[in-house]
Amino acid sequence: MAVRQQTFEFTSLSEFLKAHEEQISKSSMFFAAGAIDKDVANEFKLDLVVPLVGRQGPIPAQVVHRGPDGSIGVHLPEIPGGVVQAFSELTGFIAEVREHLIASNEVVSREEYNGLLKRLAVAETAAKSAGPSSDGPRQRRTGRGIPIPDTSGRSASASGSLTDRSLRDGLVGLAVKGSTGLLTVSLPDGTTRYGYWLRGGPVGWRTEPMIEDEVLGVLLYKAEQLTADQVKDSLEIMKRDGCRQGEALVQMGVLDFATLIRVLGKQNEFVLQQVMSERQGSWTFHDLDRLPEQFLTSPLKVVALLFRALYSRSREMRADDINRRIEPNLDRYLSISTASNHVLSEMQLSPKEQGLIDVIQSNSWRVREVFSVSPMGRAQTSCLLWCLDELALLEMADQEDESRTKARIAEQIDRKKKQLQGNYFDILELHWVCLKSEVQEAYKRMKKQYEMERFSQLTAEQSAALEKIHARLDEAYGTLENDSSRRRYRADQIEKDAIVNSAEMLGKQGEMAIMRRDRPAACGAFAKAAELVPGEPLYRDGLRRATSI
Repeated sequence: MAVRQQTFEFTSLSEFLKAHEEQISKSSMFFAAGAIDKDVANEFKLDLVVPLVGRQGPIPAQVVHRGPDGSIGVHLPEIPGGVVQAFSELTGFIAEVREHLIASNEVVSREEYNGLLKRLAVAETAAKSAGPSSDGPRQRRTGRGIPIPDTSGRSASASGSLTDRSLRDGLVGLAVKGSTGLLTVSLPDGTTRYGYWLRGGPVGWRTEPMIEDEVLGVLLYKAEQLTADQVKDSLEIMKRDGCRQGEALVQMGVLDFATLIRVLGKQNEFVLQQVMSERQGSWTFHDLDRLPEQFLTSPLKVVALLFRALYSRSREMRADDINRRIEPNLDRYLSISTASNHVLSEMQLSPKEQGLIDVIQSNSWRVREVFSVSPMGRAQTSCLLWCLDELALLEMADQEDESRTKARIAEQIDRKKKQLQGNYFDILELHWVCLKSEVQEAYKRMKKQYEMERFSQLTAEQSAALEKIHARLDEAYGTLENDSSRRRYRADQIEKDAIVNSAEMLGKQGEMAIMRRDRPAACGAFAKAAELVPGEPLYRDGLRRATSI
């Protein structure tokens, strides 16, 4: 007899991810012969059991194909919102892990790997072509290494001394502009370093005379990744074939291509750190239309590296020291150039840190006012402001530019007017999974951000819009600040399955946080789970256990 309820369990996370990308996201599923052991009706309810998120469903399913071998193809006409959200949260979490692994150079993305293969093929073809190109800057080749472009007839686009912070500011500027060219660093002992910049970041280095400790083979030998014999053999291949050491090591089978890319990236970062540590000498940068050869490594995210170093340093500094550095600018207006947005996105800011960036870009604030509207605590806000200032990403002015003021006010009010069409969570710029304390914090921030006194030269229409904004903020706060009315409103706006599934996900996150002995994360997860399903004793017990860590 045909059944109207069926469960399918994915045996691994990778199996689910492949099915989600190729089938489920396209509202379909295919079950091979034997995958479902019962005869299902033409229309049935399907439950999917997925690693990490558990059982999801029921999902309405319609059989559209029955193969002679017993295989079944089904159409999923309407996947419940709660299931969609659970799958989105899972794939989003996996994407974050993937980005972290890529950013930490622990893995290479498939796209980058394929791209590098193509670039290697181009490089090999170029190497075999006869003679240098007739156009572009002439290159001089002295000894083994990357050709050095001839910049004698070009004026430097930037220059400075290593005795001050001009190099750091210059590198940030190159990242913001996405510059391609040659960085030349001249040291007092006669050593010259050449850095090859592509789209804002270094992709390779050459030093004259060569510094042995920075050579790829020596770095790998010191890291105990190569033996002395392997280094010697690679040098023989280099001499015989006229190739680079990395190519020789791949030819020997000591490294595969993906590992070569990773270690070249580490070498690139190591030399950059050496350059940044120099305190005597000078530097220049010449813009180039193109580099003298194809490079296998991707450009380093220089600003992200500098930010991480500065942020670690700021955490070790005394609060008084940071405040003294910020104090001279307390009454100045601060802003962030939109041209810096792409480097900010590379810095992998936390949600609250990104929230501060959004606040700064959404309005005109004096530095002292930022602390009252920041989504972070005062100490964290001070650290982030100091880091951004040290990276020359903050712009300070005694007065706000009038044209910028008018454009900003118009954009800010228009953006908020659109949000008023959403629900109360949208109006307060809150996720619907929120606690009373978060509602209070968001309301205070929104009211401060849209104070009438903060705006000047308003049109009559803009003044009326501001009054409506405040009325809607008050209306949203009146409902969401109260525990009972907030939960009733959430139940009216959000599907029940989505609420229950989110609570289950938070409960699992809470249990994992307890295992890590992470009290804040565990308390936060269980508090929100109990907020969503207040009658569930499991979440109350989890919160009790979390508070006792």
